Amino acid sequence: MILSFWTLFWGLSVLDKIIPDVHFLWVGKDFFALFVKFFGSLGLSDPLFATLALAAVSGLEAVNFTFYVAAMMRNLQRNEEATDRWFFRAILTSLVLFTLFSIADQVFGDRFQLLEHSLFWMVLIGAWWGFNALHPDADEPRALPQKAMLRRAVALGSALTLVVCVSVSGFSSRTFSNADAPVHGTEVVEGVYKFDFPFLADKRVLEATIATFREEHPELEITYIYTGPSELNSKKKTHLLLYIFAE
Repeated sequence: MILSFWTLFWGLSVLDKIIPDVHFLWVGKDFFALFVKFFGSLGLSDPLFATLALAAVSGLEAVNFTFYVAAMMRNLQRNEEATDRWFFRAILTSLVLFTLFSIADQVFGDRFQLLEHSLFWMVLIGAWWGFNALHPDADEPRALPQKAMLRRAVALGSALTLVVCVSVSGFSSRTFSNADAPVHGTEVVEGVYKFDFPFLADKRVLEATIATFREEHPELEITYIYTGPSELNSKKKTHLLLYIFAE
């Protein structure tokens, strides 16, 4: 279970670097925009820095994921010694990654991510301890679960998986149009228009919204755009308010 969790965790993390945008049943994180923002805060506005950093992080995570896959394959082959060896390499690489992430969080001043990465660092130590405590030795016979308990576990897991899949699929079907549909605003005061962006809205929605506003108000000229509580699509696909000042 521990090995399966971390293999899935790092696999999804690598996939998140490859697919940053919003797709059906998938909400990616725009790491390139985030890295550009981080390096820009240090006065390094050239996107080359963000590109190289993102490539390096993605490469390290891919190598780390490979270690977990190797440990999983050896575990399926009942090779306990090789499983322990590959899982140790994977845990060690993960600790190095989260250490680098924590250092970067301090440099860029991202306190929330610093807390998150520090917690993951400690969770990895606990996972290694739990894996060794629960993992049988090579000469220890493997105890098979009782058939009745196994059937109940499979039935419960299948039911929970089905419920989650139906819920996620239904939510995505109802809200996926928000990923590229323009938002129509209201004039709160003279010359100021407010746009309430829904969940999943990203830069494509921003571009479509501004283009639609210009088509609907050709007599107006946009003088200023304000977003709150933060920049759009810099970290997560969350709620955002857009204000357009026009005259």
